[in-house]
Amino acid sequence: GMHYAFRKFGKENTILLTRSNKSAVMYNQFVRRTILYQEDEISSGDLLMIVRNNYHWLDEDSPAGFLANGDFVEVMKIKKEEEMHGFRFLQVSLRLCDYEEHPEVEAKILLDTLHSSESALGKEGNKKLYDSVCNDYAHITKKKERTEAIKKDPYLNALQVKFAYALTCHKSQGGQWGAVFVDQGYLKEEQIDAEYIRWLYTAITRSTHELFLVNFHERFFD
Repeated sequence: GMHYAFRKFGKENTILLTRSNKSAVMYNQFVRRTILYQEDEISSGDLLMIVRNNYHWLDEDSPAGFLANGDFVEVMKIKKEEEMHGFRFLQVSLRLCDYEEHPEVEAKILLDTLHSSESALGKEGNKKLYDSVCNDYAHITKKKERTEAIKKDPYLNALQVKFAYALTCHKSQGGQWGAVFVDQGYLKEEQIDAEYIRWLYTAITRSTHELFLVNFHERFFD
């Protein structure tokens, strides 16, 4: 199914929707390994979704304004990987999928969010990173200058991203794809309620051409 969809619609126009971040992480690994034959942790050509608004990496006159939660980017070049502040970062060149004329964007991405089953870096992770970055500027005695320097720190401003081959339905809202795979996952009888029906409706209406239902119980088709 997905091999066919990737061939017919391409990777930017095919999506798999799940009910949890954990499933999305699993499916992203599956797609990268078995459909795109990617062995590396991240490769040029990989599609990513930004999972937290970011105002740091775009020039002020960029038509995109800022990199918004939910934006799609493609990795064009992979540069330097580094470990800092207890996290892993990667310097990359990115193409903004929604802005065809936009020049490539040089940015740091945070590798830790790629595999986490949280939707972005959690409260604890953000605090750990912030506290560690603050230590680097402790020598600046004027509070205002110190605050400004921290605000511009490239590690603190690293893009939080996920692979964008499989997403939770929540993350897909507003988007449309030629081919959509909807994974129902494990569902108990009592979980079929109004909220579930809304979820299903949102998932199904993301598709403009072809829809594939994955792991659905037979009774749905009776």
